[in-house]
Amino acid sequence: MMSWLPARSGLGLLLWTALVLMVVACSRESSPEAEVRALLARAQTAAAERDVRTLRGLIADDYADALGHDRKAMENLIRLHVLSHQSVHLFVRVRSVEFPEPGRALASVAVAMAGRPVARADELAGLSADLYRFDLEWVRYGRDDWKVRQAAWQPAHLDDFW
Repeated sequence: MMSWLPARSGLGLLLWTALVLMVVACSRESSPEAEVRALLARAQTAAAERDVRTLRGLIADDYADALGHDRKAMENLIRLHVLSHQSVHLFVRVRSVEFPEPGRALASVAVAMAGRPVARADELAGLSADLYRFDLEWVRYGRDDWKVRQAAWQPAHLDDFW
């Protein structure tokens, strides 16, 4: 018997049950969409912190896009961007995350890159910022390892952020 649990009126059993339920709830695997959204947030933080290592870690070894870039070319583009911008403030709007098949996600993300922090989409109207829309293909390699296998980007418009 666990002596640290109060024995009065079943309170001990109630507390024990609540504790078990909390542990089970916290240990459940997150949904694939939550995992991809968390990786998008991680990429946003890494880009803002100029963390090339983390960004490189999100690129799949078999990365290839329509412009002919492979993993190495994407790593070089990331390095070039970090070297040419001393500080970058990102405002990111995840437009959609879809799963055409298990283990494969398509995410559309609007990104504003500005020289100062942006907290809301309506602040973009009077701001000089680079606006892009990224369409990313995320693939799950192994149990929990999502990586970007393909990306396309194009200029975005203000309405992409609403």
